[in-house]
Amino acid sequence: MDNIEKILWGTSAITLLQIMTGFYLSQISDPINSPVLVFHVLTAILLLVTGVASFLVVKGILRLRNLASVNIFLIIITIITGSGFIIFKSSDLYGEFMPYIQMLLSIGIISNYAVMLGIKRTLNMIRQ
Repeated sequence: MDNIEKILWGTSAITLLQIMTGFYLSQISDPINSPVLVFHVLTAILLLVTGVASFLVVKGILRLRNLASVNIFLIIITIITGSGFIIFKSSDLYGEFMPYIQMLLSIGIISNYAVMLGIKRTLNMIRQ
């Protein structure tokens, strides 16, 4: 396993952690005052950093670079929609509707990293 695969696996793990903590926050009665929210925000920042790192590592491979840039875009959109939970904390419509949007974006992020890992391993097999 080379450095690219390690970064892709790590970013996928962080995304899975984000999905689990986000689901937990959507199930409790007061997510704004939960200490898990702080952890969720910090892992979102870490996810953005690892997303940029994955872009920098794969920038020489066109297909992976394109997927990495889409992932950065998805991560930023997810962070923006997640910020709405803090800004509009009293809005019932936002609190009931947006967790689904965030879940779909998160599934897209982790799916893209799985595809990137598959492409990377296929390229490794072709080169051998």
